[in-house]
Amino acid sequence: MRTIGSPRRAASVVIVGVDRQGMGLLRECLRTEATLPNAAIEFEEALDQIRRQRPTVLIASFNGDFNRAVSLGTEVSGQFPNITLVAYSQTSDPERIRAAMRAGFREYVVLPDDSDLLRQAVHDAAYTPDSEEATGELFAICGSKGGAGVTSLAINLAAELCPVHSVCVVDMDFSMGDVASFLDLRPKRSIMDLLRDLERLDERVLKGSMAVHPSKIHVLAQPHEIDEQEEIRGEEVLRLLQVCADAYQYCLLDCGSHIDEATLTSMSVSDLVFLVCNPDVPSVKNAWRRMQLFERLGVENERVRLIVNKFDKKAQLSNKDIEKHLNIRVAATVEADEKTLNEAVNVGRLVRDVNRRSPAARDYSNMVSLITEGDEFVEVKEKKEGPISWLFN
Repeated sequence: MRTIGSPRRAASVVIVGVDRQGMGLLRECLRTEATLPNAAIEFEEALDQIRRQRPTVLIASFNGDFNRAVSLGTEVSGQFPNITLVAYSQTSDPERIRAAMRAGFREYVVLPDDSDLLRQAVHDAAYTPDSEEATGELFAICGSKGGAGVTSLAINLAAELCPVHSVCVVDMDFSMGDVASFLDLRPKRSIMDLLRDLERLDERVLKGSMAVHPSKIHVLAQPHEIDEQEEIRGEEVLRLLQVCADAYQYCLLDCGSHIDEATLTSMSVSDLVFLVCNPDVPSVKNAWRRMQLFERLGVENERVRLIVNKFDKKAQLSNKDIEKHLNIRVAATVEADEKTLNEAVNVGRLVRDVNRRSPAARDYSNMVSLITEGDEFVEVKEKKEGPISWLFN
């Protein structure tokens, strides 16, 4: 865990838009952790109050119309990055949670259920770090369809990053996630173990739950056996990802092709989203549908990197065809090498360890710059009609 430095006496808190009942719940929860105002202020007054008071914590109401809270969070996180932002609501709502996280809120709490979480957030804000430490970056990798190559991309790209960076791969596919098998690992603990005991979760517990591959990839795996599906809440996933980002420089999130609360939250809060598709009509059609979903989630095109896996110059669709129909350029390709890929999967090894001269191994290595250096997004300006245009209307 990061070193905790000099404590303050109590956190200074500004509360915005909370009604009398909510103020009562906040006072009961934080009576020993913070200095609270007598009443909440209106959203219109918030920025002026923050400039005068310079609080350590801002608590904003997400009840009713939450757009004002989102706007306030965006402004405060941009102007005052050291203030801890907390969203308060009477209900747990996935849409509101994702909006809060995109706006820079650290926690989303429903009282009295999340009293411990709120106390911990305010307690942590009452300490001044001895030194600033950068938070790691999250990269969600999702497929346009099953078998697109998400897991192969995640583990082989992670292996290329490992020599000089701390990297973890988190298996976020709660339906059929199989990252551990792809690397021939037998984890003792799974992601479900951590989600069931979030109160104890910190960097030490997280790293102790990782299975470590000889390449130095740390893997947080799905359970080996399929249990009865438990409901996964967005705020639980968020808490886990926050600890991952504190513990590792780069966190690659294998989201598979299944859409659920875990993958939606992962994509919403990731620094970049890698959309993996194959050069065939069904895959590109589903990639188009994923792009529509990203737009609804508030994932801007600038955060999306389109990866064409199983690339073949003789394929039915060229990169230009794919770019034309998705209106986004191809950021990278992974050349088709079915023989090597199949062998790697069957024996649980990295592609480079099976055949270092594989064109796929070369392409995985070339993709490192997408993560370490970023990549300028270029939108396809002209969208001409093609032979399969009717599929995308």
